[in-house]
Amino acid sequence: MIPPNQHRFGIDHPVVSVRNHPEAVEKYVRLGFSPSPISYHPWGSVLTVMMFENNFIELIGIDDPRKFGTGEVDGFCYGRTLGEFLARSEGLGLVSLHSKDIEADFTAARTAGLPVQQRVDFRRKVTAPDGTPDEAVVSLGMVMDPELGDVSNFLCQQHRPEFIWRKDWQNHPNGAMAVEEVVYVASELTPLEARWSKLFGADNTNHVEGHIEANTGCGRVVALTPAQAEARFGSVGLPVNYTSKPHGIALQVQVRNLKVVKQLLSENGVVHAETARGIAVTPAAAGNTVIEFAE
Repeated sequence: MIPPNQHRFGIDHPVVSVRNHPEAVEKYVRLGFSPSPISYHPWGSVLTVMMFENNFIELIGIDDPRKFGTGEVDGFCYGRTLGEFLARSEGLGLVSLHSKDIEADFTAARTAGLPVQQRVDFRRKVTAPDGTPDEAVVSLGMVMDPELGDVSNFLCQQHRPEFIWRKDWQNHPNGAMAVEEVVYVASELTPLEARWSKLFGADNTNHVEGHIEANTGCGRVVALTPAQAEARFGSVGLPVNYTSKPHGIALQVQVRNLKVVKQLLSENGVVHAETARGIAVTPAAAGNTVIEFAE
């Protein structure tokens, strides 16, 4: 087990993967987000982010599959992995966990008994705040469990964080401030509890009203049974299910004022409904992912 408060891998960014990236960006604008400028990974994917103070949502799609394999490490290429996901699914896939020291954190994950794979280092072209072209420098550490499929994670260290954690990208008309929860559904919750106990610490992983929650130090990960997921999000419906394995279904986003969100969604013609915790939009409005807004 990773010692509590020593290696707390907070939610860095959940990845919402979509087949039509431009259309998805427009949908997120209608949800009241201000997406960052479009950017590209070297392995053929295109992305934009919904940036908050301490984490963000990455909306990703395929730009050029001919680049799959670029930057390959021991047979792994993120672009190819994305392509395989989108061949069967759209929606909430891998969730990135924050790292400030990729070597120490990757070692800690391995020592905790978690399955780890490749270390990936890459550069991505960006525009600096002053308008000049530059590069973001990023290190990833893959912590993938084939048995849990899309509940897997990767560690992410931004070596030049000033190019990603930009204040001018954090002003959203819907008042969004943070990803507060990443919600998964699984027929059997015990394997997720076991993984999260190793990843976030047993003291931070708990049974809550019949489901499993883990406090990552920057938001929570939540595992629900299918019946619990239906009870929580039935007012807007669940995402199209492409797999029998555990998988992500929803993001809870913290906002300043739900009345503002409700008015904005109504004005933009976005189908939404109240939940026990806030207001949610249909999966079709957000890349086969439920977005639940909560104060």
